[in-house]
Amino acid sequence: MDPDKVVCTCLNITNGMIKEAVENGAKTLEEVQELTGAGTVCGVCLDDIQHLIDEFS
Repeated sequence: MDPDKVVCTCLNITNGMIKEAVENGAKTLEEVQELTGAGTVCGVCLDDIQHLIDEFS
């Protein structure tokens, strides 16, 4: 996994930022959205974000 790969292009959120949010206690998509903002603009990346949450949990 490339930590610098952008997952959410609307807000330029990377894999590494999602991983950091999970490591800091975010366990759900909603919690990751609160911490990072990822997936809150157009929503196209929501499945990718959920996959990363599952992978990092």
